[in-house]
Amino acid sequence: MEDCRIWAGGNMRRLRRASQRQRRKCSKLRRGAIAAGTAAVIALGAGVNLNKALGAPKPDGHQLPVSQDADSDLLSSAEETAIGYLPFNSDQNRDTVFDGVELAQHCGGVVNRLPVYIPGTMMPIPYGPYKVHREMFGSELCDICGQKVNMGGVEIFNPWVELQYPDPNDPLDGAVLPELALHYLEHGSFDCFGDVHHGRVDVTRLMRVLETRFLYDPNGHRLPVDGADLDGDLLKDTEELASGYNLYEADQDDDLTADGIELAGQCAQAIDSLPVFDPNGPEIHALHKVSFMQRGLENCDICGATVNMGYWQVTNLKLRLSIDVPVLSLHYMGHGSFSYAGDVHGKGRMDVALLVKILEMPRRCGDLGTVYLPSDANKDCRVDPADFLELVERWLQDADADRGQ
Repeated sequence: MEDCRIWAGGNMRRLRRASQRQRRKCSKLRRGAIAAGTAAVIALGAGVNLNKALGAPKPDGHQLPVSQDADSDLLSSAEETAIGYLPFNSDQNRDTVFDGVELAQHCGGVVNRLPVYIPGTMMPIPYGPYKVHREMFGSELCDICGQKVNMGGVEIFNPWVELQYPDPNDPLDGAVLPELALHYLEHGSFDCFGDVHHGRVDVTRLMRVLETRFLYDPNGHRLPVDGADLDGDLLKDTEELASGYNLYEADQDDDLTADGIELAGQCAQAIDSLPVFDPNGPEIHALHKVSFMQRGLENCDICGATVNMGYWQVTNLKLRLSIDVPVLSLHYMGHGSFSYAGDVHGKGRMDVALLVKILEMPRRCGDLGTVYLPSDANKDCRVDPADFLELVERWLQDADADRGQ
């Protein structure tokens, strides 16, 4: 009987691997057909090259196709809907990495950085999310690369939201997030297949327990907002109302970056690019900045970086408005925060509405608040054959979704 079970288990693993190979082959053929067919159509018009297809990174063998995945980004359409992603856009932040791959790697990194709590000891329970190691006597092998990992895993707790991972009824493992799953997350996959565990991580629950949605690493410069922030995007409700941004949506342009972080970085870039007023130079009739640097330095409270204790005066002659921007504040804006803290200026926050008005944001295509034409399908502020390519790809994805592919 034991021999039968071993024989059956071996056959099941071989069948599973064969199924995975077949799914990869079918997915590859489908993507190739889409690319080739669309390229032929576009070439008749203007010879547009397939940047997305040609520029895509070579996939890792751990990154297996996912069923019901309309945009082939390794997140199912249901998962993307549940976590607030776009099920028909495979690369929302346009960094040439599939959203599912990037999100899996990000979640793996967050789990690895969680503080460890050891039950039964005198150590205090961490205030925020933490993990408990649950190792077992035994190991398992990854089906893809053969790496050996412990059969156990970690249990994750978040007292803030009163949730833990996994759920006791989780089909992958009701007790832990397996070490094998962490191995696959590092390789960009929520699926995992080994000698003991085979299945998929509960993406929605893991993200909720980790309290993560966006694909960026934590940064201490992004100080909490002192005031109401309904959508948690690091812009106060009053600032969004005064500036014309969406106070109900943390990522209004769907690029997987919180609006406050994105806007702060864009304002910093805009200020850096402004011409500097020279009293002995030509007269300036436009937006510019005036240097009020001082003979002294200031230290950032977060990273200790040293900056000049002075400021830039940013002036818009057309609007007859100006604002003082401390060099310290510019340092924080570059890290995605309108709030700042140093040993000279202390703690403060830029007047976001006034700054945005003076800089006349959005200044460039893609800046937060950019209004795109209805025919600008790829949102590059140009209407050209590349938009037709985008529409064709969406149509093919919709057709796949309707067929349940």
